[in-house]
Amino acid sequence: MIRVLIIEDDPMVAEINKTFLSKISGFTTIGTVNNGIDAWKFLEDHPNAVDLILLDVFMPKMDGFTFLKKLKNVHPNVDVIMITAAQTGKDVKKALNHGVVDYIIKPFTFDRMALSLNTYKNRIEILNASDSVEQSVLDRRIFQQKSTPSDALPKGIDKNTLASVKQIAAMQNKQFSTKELAGQLDISRISLKKYLNYLEEQGIIKSTLDYRAKGRPVQLYRYLLK
Repeated sequence: MIRVLIIEDDPMVAEINKTFLSKISGFTTIGTVNNGIDAWKFLEDHPNAVDLILLDVFMPKMDGFTFLKKLKNVHPNVDVIMITAAQTGKDVKKALNHGVVDYIIKPFTFDRMALSLNTYKNRIEILNASDSVEQSVLDRRIFQQKSTPSDALPKGIDKNTLASVKQIAAMQNKQFSTKELAGQLDISRISLKKYLNYLEEQGIIKSTLDYRAKGRPVQLYRYLLK
């Protein structure tokens, strides 16, 4: 669960942020404060309790940019999404230079916040999953780069077979192995592995290694888009 601190001096906007957060799985609001001074006190009183901050700019006592600069000097691992009416190029550049992961301009919609938070959650899952990350995964799931046209498939990936593999994977109610899935498809385990790797690059499934069995660890897959 990603723990979120809301820093917003407008009570109505703070409540909107909290309500929107409650509708997006994987996040919980652990506090709401209305200025940078109180936010700093919250961090001191709750060490290592905050993963993500939703931060306004225009606030009394300590504005958002002053707080952000101080935060990154002392707590660089706490991430920040800026939610503000400040919308000049200079404002956005300043926020990006201080490491915000997204910049949302008021007024905003639920869909825009959901996109921001789900993108952030996806990024955290990827970066925490292993010590090594493939370039293709970074491009498709973090930096949104496409090395091929959206309707093109890599060599050796058949569109109809891919659809079948994806459909069967979506029907699984638990983690599954290539051996288990191959039994439901007219495809070899070697070929199936190629399709599963492609689906993982697309962010549709996720794999982990199971070390519980004797011998070599077993690679298990989980469908993500249910």
